[in-house]
Amino acid sequence: MILTPALQNTFLFAEPQKHYINYGSVVLHDIVSKNRNPGQIITELIGDDANADRIKQELTTMQPIVFCLIAHGNINVVSCECTQKLFDTSSTDLNLLADKICSLTSCLTAVNLGPAIMDAGAVVYTGYKTEFWFYIGDDPGTTRAVNSPFLAEFEFVGSLLRGKTAGDARADQLLKYDEEINYWISGDGKNQTDAMELSRILEMNKSNSVFLGEGSIAPSPRASVLAAGITPILIFPLGLLAVGYFIYKELR
Repeated sequence: MILTPALQNTFLFAEPQKHYINYGSVVLHDIVSKNRNPGQIITELIGDDANADRIKQELTTMQPIVFCLIAHGNINVVSCECTQKLFDTSSTDLNLLADKICSLTSCLTAVNLGPAIMDAGAVVYTGYKTEFWFYIGDDPGTTRAVNSPFLAEFEFVGSLLRGKTAGDARADQLLKYDEEINYWISGDGKNQTDAMELSRILEMNKSNSVFLGEGSIAPSPRASVLAAGITPILIFPLGLLAVGYFIYKELR
């Protein structure tokens, strides 16, 4: 199959909802809504629409320059809704990601899958070399605590939507991590019961985040944008903090 080059100002976001993914998807949806600009073509696949067939169809027909997915993953695999496998290191259709900025919010994909995506022709990959941690002590989207890891993570795509280059968006993401860490250490959140643990998981996520590729790529150049005018429940152990992580385990 011959694919056309990725198109500027075209963005594809896949936002599954099940298996705790909704904790991140609700934040991603809000960031897309707040940062989108006239002239941009944006598709959000939410819930059941974020399945493998639909995602691959949109990657083929839209040819988005930015593909952002939040899902469970491991060193070789990234999934989509209901932990359905989307891509692995042996996938024959990794070329669907050629010419694209690929942002994968999931565990461990930076180990093998991220480099394989770059070898398939992607211009940028972002992801994590260990687990991506987040807080699940409250309902999704209801508190700064549950949103905080995702506010930092999705600053990258928010900045891309605002017209930044990939390199500048990465710098913004790292600064946002620092802002969220400082909020829990010395800011307004310092007196919350789980403040130190929240700063810890943010520090772990920041130190394990990975950026591969070309920093000068601007998927939505500024000129074109301007012209277009619960009581915490211990789910996964990390001290006594209720947290989750996006690791993929094949369902049998």
